[in-house]
Amino acid sequence: MKKTMKKAASLVLAATLAVSPAACVQADAEESNGKILFLSFTSSGPIYDFDIAYMDAWMSELGYTWEMVYGDSSNDPAGNLAAVKNAMTSDVVGLIMCQDGGVANIMEEYPDLYVVGSATDMASVYDEDGASAACADNDHFLGSVASGYASGVDTGKMYAEAIIEKGYKKVAICMFPSFAYPQYEIADETLRSEIAAYNETVSEEEQIEITEESTVLMFTSLDDNFFNEPENQDLDAIIGLCGGQSFLYAPMLTAIANGTANPEMKLLTSGFESDPDMMADVCSDGGIVQGLYFANVENLFYSIVMLDNALQGTQFADYEQSEVLDGVMISITDREIMETIINDSPIVTPDLSTLALSIEDGKQYFVRYNEDATYAALLELMESDTFTEKGYMD
Repeated sequence: MKKTMKKAASLVLAATLAVSPAACVQADAEESNGKILFLSFTSSGPIYDFDIAYMDAWMSELGYTWEMVYGDSSNDPAGNLAAVKNAMTSDVVGLIMCQDGGVANIMEEYPDLYVVGSATDMASVYDEDGASAACADNDHFLGSVASGYASGVDTGKMYAEAIIEKGYKKVAICMFPSFAYPQYEIADETLRSEIAAYNETVSEEEQIEITEESTVLMFTSLDDNFFNEPENQDLDAIIGLCGGQSFLYAPMLTAIANGTANPEMKLLTSGFESDPDMMADVCSDGGIVQGLYFANVENLFYSIVMLDNALQGTQFADYEQSEVLDGVMISITDREIMETIINDSPIVTPDLSTLALSIEDGKQYFVRYNEDATYAALLELMESDTFTEKGYMD
């Protein structure tokens, strides 16, 4: 029955996606509660497809029109402000931002606009010296849910635990630059300190070596010369503090094929790619990718609830101030989990019949549907297993 429903939903979705995202409107303008702008960090791929399908469903249910807006590729504040300005019309009442550049500029330009983050740690808002730090206390700024852990400390601990559990003895770290992803630098430092602490508790033979310097990828793939360095030719694993499937997988595959790298070398990384060959590799026997960690696309639910409550004038009675939440993580550590994500979740194909939290069940968290809804209950949901891999395996 579930597979039949999935096929039917996929056919409907295909028809929906054939329409330009800019035309993603669900209500007659005269009946609409207003328009929501969605500032995206991407314009293709499984996350993008999910965002369109999910926003279509929820905006239709809630009575808003909405439009996809493309953020600046470098998260430049001026570029993001220009993107919002170009899309702004008199009926726009809310903005969901998937990147944080220019939050303060946008809110200064449009002081009546309600703004909420999604899939971003909103570092410019929540870092002490952030360019948009004043927004944290603005009652029209409604917080955010990060694309993963909001703190690099937690990310570093996660990878350290994975390295120890899998028994890797020699590891290298590759990462995006800290000027763009400051939490990755913290993750790198934490991972190293966690492994150093572990090494003090085990024999010399059991100790783990992390190569001295992390390799910074300037949003380009790992250079093939990396494996010409003797210290990188016997690695057990590479930790990718980046989109490792896009930037590390192919060079690792080539190096193994050329005999310049350990044929058993593995990759632990973040992000998700829906390329069939890459999906087939994850946690398969002999596969390179043996750990894949990413925030569930359904985290967007939090941002929609917060925005709708504010727009309806029915914010949670127990809500006090904006904050950034950890994104609920999906951890793919074996092939069964990977198959579940492929077949029984909306992550590869945005089939909303496979949501961990259905539209109907989600209504209980909105004050407009449930006068007893609380912020505490929403936080409890975001801290539960609902949006983890376990939510699709029940």
